Amino acid sequence: MKVLVIGAGTMGTSIAQVCAQSGCQVALVDISEEQLEKARGKITWSLEKLFEKGRVSEKPEEVLGRITFSTDVASAGEGVEVAVEAVVEETEVKRRVFRELERACPPGALLATNTSTIPISEIAAALGEKGRLVGIHFFNPPTLIKAVEVIRGKETSDKAFRQACEFSRKIGMEVIPVEKEVPGFIVNRINLRYFLEALRLVEEGVKPEEVDAAARYRLGMPMGPCEVMDFSGLDVLLAVFREMRGRGISVSFPSFLEEMVREGKTGMKAGEGFYRYSGKYGRATVPKEGMYRVNPVRLLAPAVNEACWLIRESVADRDTIDRAMRFTMNYPKGLLLYADEYGLDSILGILEERKRETGLEEYEPEPLLREMVDAGKMGKKGRGGFYSWTYEKVEFGPVIYEKRHDHAFLTLNRPDKLNALNEDMWTGLDRALRKAEGDPEVRAVVVTGRGRAFCAGDDIAVMGSWENFSEGRYFFEKIAGPLLETLMELEKPVISLVNGYAFGGGFELNLLFDIVVASERSEFSVPEGLIGAFPPIASTVGLALLGKRMIRYCLTCERMSPREASELGLVDLVVSHDQLEAVGGEFVAKISASSPLSIRAVKRAQGAVKDIIASALRAGVHEIIELIPTEDFREGMRAFVEKRKPRWKGK
Repeated sequence: MKVLVIGAGTMGTSIAQVCAQSGCQVALVDISEEQLEKARGKITWSLEKLFEKGRVSEKPEEVLGRITFSTDVASAGEGVEVAVEAVVEETEVKRRVFRELERACPPGALLATNTSTIPISEIAAALGEKGRLVGIHFFNPPTLIKAVEVIRGKETSDKAFRQACEFSRKIGMEVIPVEKEVPGFIVNRINLRYFLEALRLVEEGVKPEEVDAAARYRLGMPMGPCEVMDFSGLDVLLAVFREMRGRGISVSFPSFLEEMVREGKTGMKAGEGFYRYSGKYGRATVPKEGMYRVNPVRLLAPAVNEACWLIRESVADRDTIDRAMRFTMNYPKGLLLYADEYGLDSILGILEERKRETGLEEYEPEPLLREMVDAGKMGKKGRGGFYSWTYEKVEFGPVIYEKRHDHAFLTLNRPDKLNALNEDMWTGLDRALRKAEGDPEVRAVVVTGRGRAFCAGDDIAVMGSWENFSEGRYFFEKIAGPLLETLMELEKPVISLVNGYAFGGGFELNLLFDIVVASERSEFSVPEGLIGAFPPIASTVGLALLGKRMIRYCLTCERMSPREASELGLVDLVVSHDQLEAVGGEFVAKISASSPLSIRAVKRAQGAVKDIIASALRAGVHEIIELIPTEDFREGMRAFVEKRKPRWKGK
């Protein structure tokens, strides 16, 4: 196959190289002999590097031998089957090129433009046979990014579209079919929203490395958005924003972007953009410490909204969009798969919040997204989303059990009582955990509370109703005991999302969970001493796991902030309240990526340690039972109900 490439700039040079590597005879044409010599040098250097690394088997000179360099379109066009234009992104320049190509190339030759933003039909207006023209949008660098968008213009023939797809596959490219021409096609439209949100976060005072840390370490992206913008060139990005806005797309970008471009801070090529660079291929330093400053759902939400528009307008379907982002931007998973995992209700909520805050029309939620959420299609959270998921909902008294495909999500649901632990809560939580343990598809369990509390501890009304030693003993041995045994023996990891108060028993349950994530609004305490009771788990398991400092809080009943609880060792991570559920899902994903047998081995080894301290826990439970018939215990219960200070007698 003979291929003609017009334009020996960065893209044209790389396209010519890719075609030659695939066995095509290539004519690379440019108006400048000097530019052609530069192109020859770049191709030679690139082929030598690829050969050294074993990425191509042919010797560089053999591949280079299939490329001719010329300034004469007429002679270069003889016998070509495909002509690809890769000149500057100006409509009139491209039209002039295609008028010349139509004369120079055989009648059956495919004519393709590498435009990234201009509608195909605008360029095709210069042709006598408009159906010959199709868009083949390569991504920089084509030698590494093995995917192209093949764009059907308004008048592109089925034959030309099919030829373009076949040619693209022949040169080793993954084909992303774009069935309808729209400015920016698929990838650039989605990138537009993703990059704009990153820019707005920086405008709000978030550091670029914090934005990038969220993308890199939580979404798993190979580069953060600020890194990608620096790599692409901020001047190029600004030009794309202006071009898209000029074509009627709602684009509002921060003024500091124009200031950076005026100051020459255009990114990696200038040595400075969002980051400073040393050397031609310097990399930015993105520390992990800032990864929880930004909610990654905020970065994704505008991009997902744009994807919904593309689906609604029949530009592309779900699978095409997700393949496009994986193959061109190296997403570890599809954009719409991310949306399902984080929850379409979360995506919608952020868009609505941003619309209220900014008034920008670009945040107006797409009807498709709103319709899905209204129908209960929220992704893994229920009834599917863009993809199908296994979902089940069961209520064990005040404990709501949701199977969200690969994990169980348990909600303590007595918000009017601050999710206090009555008999139904103890037994319901035990039954829910046992159900999760018995389901081989469930890889982890997430527990949280509804309302402003995680769990405010044992229900005082229940404790105050015990009239004798036997009733209290029955409660701890037959009601609370089974849950504690289940937690000690459970082979599925438990992730706690502490959304508010975690007092008394609510605090102590977290000692038996594996990962504890706390909202900035949360608060912790073991205040049992203030009501004449005693924290049996905190005084034993807490001492063994967290050390001597735990005893201070058992003795003083002091409240602690989530940061203090983190310093103590109870809390693994403190995040903003709006990120709590998202972080829980991220931990589930990390656990699910590991071998089930490896996870089970960790839990069994952990269980062996718990067995060592089980006797201490039993002693602690015995102590609380011994307190039940005392005068101080009854006085503590009465004082709490009567909202007064207790009068202790030590009896």
